[in-house]
Amino acid sequence: MKYLELKAFYIIDQPIGMIADLSSALRGLWGRSLRKIYCYQKQLECSECPLENCTYYVLFEKKLSSSDQYHPYIIQSRVVNPYLIEAKFKFFGWVCDHLEKLLYSIINTNNTLLKREGRNHCLTLQKIEDMNSNRIYSAESEIITRPKLKKLSFSPQEVPLLELIFKTPLRQKYQGKLMNEFIWEPFAKSLINRIRFINEHFNSNELNIPEQINIEGTTKKKENTYWSEKIRVSFRQESKMSIGGLLGSVVLANVSPEMIGMLKLGRYLHTGKQCTFGNGEYVLRNLSENQSVTEDTAELKQNKINNLSDKSPP
Repeated sequence: MKYLELKAFYIIDQPIGMIADLSSALRGLWGRSLRKIYCYQKQLECSECPLENCTYYVLFEKKLSSSDQYHPYIIQSRVVNPYLIEAKFKFFGWVCDHLEKLLYSIINTNNTLLKREGRNHCLTLQKIEDMNSNRIYSAESEIITRPKLKKLSFSPQEVPLLELIFKTPLRQKYQGKLMNEFIWEPFAKSLINRIRFINEHFNSNELNIPEQINIEGTTKKKENTYWSEKIRVSFRQESKMSIGGLLGSVVLANVSPEMIGMLKLGRYLHTGKQCTFGNGEYVLRNLSENQSVTEDTAELKQNKINNLSDKSPP
């Protein structure tokens, strides 16, 4: 599966709070940019438009499902300092083939207004980088370079003892209620469903995922999680809503190799509710070898080579 990650850096004319989460607001700016560029019948609602493959409709609106699993992208924000915002855009599958449209729509968010707590902040796009921090676009140059894409694959792996570390809130329901502690079964099922959904609708089922993924026998050895509140402000609906969830870490034993393969994919696709706004991001650690869980054997070998080269001679 193709995976594209772009990091856009905006300078703002007024200071903003360091803990502000702007993912929803930035998604709105990007959505309006998409519609301005690609919508030819702005007087119509998307449901009334006969052009079903409009770029705005396919990317921004929920064409395939009412579930938030539909969106083939994730938007995360980070306030680097009171005058600088980083917006991270992640795209999956065939959506990455429309790279030029994606870049153009992000570039066109330049000089737009972001509303926050009754104030308008003017955003000036400074630069765009890819996931390897290569500069793709700069306000100082008219030259745009092609970003690096990553190819995700389903690669099972034996990991006897595994640690999940949540970088953004895991918002997961179990028996109709939000989990206030980590429970393996609903987490695993939700992750599997999300990956299958994205693989089917945006990747032509090219990931070679088996029909059955064994999630039984996994035990929770240790948990150090806590609830982290997160508020989404929707200017289109003029409302605020909680999208908080669990942060912290969990140690698991006896995760099947196939489920490890799904967990590795989930690092890029996220899991749980409100993934579109960056929720459900995590990293994996192989505690039995005290290192990060790798993509495949080739990457493991390369990491070992890099680790050896970083060590000083005796």
